[in-house]
Amino acid sequence: MRSALILLLLPALSAGCSDYEYSQPTHEDVFIQNQLNTVDLLLVVDNSCSMVEEQSKLAGNFDSFIQYFDEAEVDWQLGVITTDVDQAKFSGHLIGGDDEIVLADAGGREIDRVEYDRDWPVGPGVVLSLDPSYFAATSNDSASKWCVDVAATPGASNPGCAGTGPGTDASRGAVIITEFAPDPDGVADAAGEWVELTNISAETVDLTGYSLLDDGRNLYAFPDGTMLAAGEALVLGRTLDVEGADLAVGTDFTLNNHDLFLTAATAEPEEIFAEMVAQGITGSGIEMGLEAVRLAITEPLRSVAADGTGANDGFIRDEANFSVLIVSDEEDSSPLPVNDYLSIYADMKGEDAYRNHARMNVSAVIGDRAPEFEGEPSCSSANGQADWGRRYLRAVEETVGLVDSICDDDFSPIVNELGLTLSGLQADFALSGMPRLDSLKVSIYADADESSKIRDLTLDVDYSYIEEENLIRFELDQVPESQQYILVEYQVQSGSN
Repeated sequence: MRSALILLLLPALSAGCSDYEYSQPTHEDVFIQNQLNTVDLLLVVDNSCSMVEEQSKLAGNFDSFIQYFDEAEVDWQLGVITTDVDQAKFSGHLIGGDDEIVLADAGGREIDRVEYDRDWPVGPGVVLSLDPSYFAATSNDSASKWCVDVAATPGASNPGCAGTGPGTDASRGAVIITEFAPDPDGVADAAGEWVELTNISAETVDLTGYSLLDDGRNLYAFPDGTMLAAGEALVLGRTLDVEGADLAVGTDFTLNNHDLFLTAATAEPEEIFAEMVAQGITGSGIEMGLEAVRLAITEPLRSVAADGTGANDGFIRDEANFSVLIVSDEEDSSPLPVNDYLSIYADMKGEDAYRNHARMNVSAVIGDRAPEFEGEPSCSSANGQADWGRRYLRAVEETVGLVDSICDDDFSPIVNELGLTLSGLQADFALSGMPRLDSLKVSIYADADESSKIRDLTLDVDYSYIEEENLIRFELDQVPESQQYILVEYQVQSGSN
């Protein structure tokens, strides 16, 4: 191979080319991998009562989402909404920054709950400390009762912040949540997140069978014999290495940070993603995924004016492609026709989005097949059944998106493929001649110089040859990186042109 040859071929790289006429038996096709995309990905998660397992499977697939984003250095943003448009706290709102800490007794009865959202001052390094003048399960629900400009005191008395409340009241719960650190500064979340409980009653409380949990995937059961004396505090850290921790709840127990959505610059995005998608099963049973997307990207949640104050402002960028992934086991019940929603989505990206589906597309993990008989499920699995998502499927087909069955045990294949598609990277490269397979040789180069070779690839290991389409297809973990060169050398089959 000659570097001069590659340089001569550059004008025709997008389609592949040859340094011989097609009538000659030897070909060299040279390609250059696509440049990066800019992508805003909106993930719509069904949070109705049948979605526990599916949310859990999705929570573990963040790495699959961003694998190709990272390789192509994609400028990406990822936000999460739910299919519930009835409850105001959902209804198209990006749900980053929202979480809850719940204490339940041995019978599963809720003893205390602290819900925080983006309006609470939960920034990096902030520790929220309940003012002692509001030590009651009914008082710690409000952000105004928590101090943020005081030193952390895990396991010790809270200093207070000039509150003038009624004081301690154990009538609604002997043990309450009195301090927590959801987003430590300077250390990893696993090394710095903690929750403090305080016994505000006059009696020792046996916490055997109690649990600390949230509405999503978090659940920690207290060990047998855990006793909390009157007036004493107990600190639960992700690990015992967390300063002041008495018990370790495990590294899978996470508190959501203040991030409204994730970006390529977000620290520890995997665990924040897991918290975002594990939204629990308290959402409406009338799922409206397409309507939720409309609400998320239009006024008033997304302000059109530059100086707007919409709750979702900052997520949708004018220059970015817009992609939607819907995960639901029910049919969409949104009020408008599917094409009306697609027009609203496309209008946000401009006229080009009606023709160029990279600018706007919808993908779905749903019941993806029509049942044999009306009223039967589309698919079944050990986790339950799924209805046929015909409206979602229509949106996918109209925008040339991807679709997979929600009954599959593993969501990583579609998530991998979606990540690759959205990144802009190319896995298929059409050849200009019909190759003899025994002569096929594929190599990857960092640039147009022959000295920049990275590796030679092996047929049926790193890539495949698809005869009916006359192309080479890279395995997902072998896709060339952004702007790398692919040299394909082969001898032409006898009699082919």
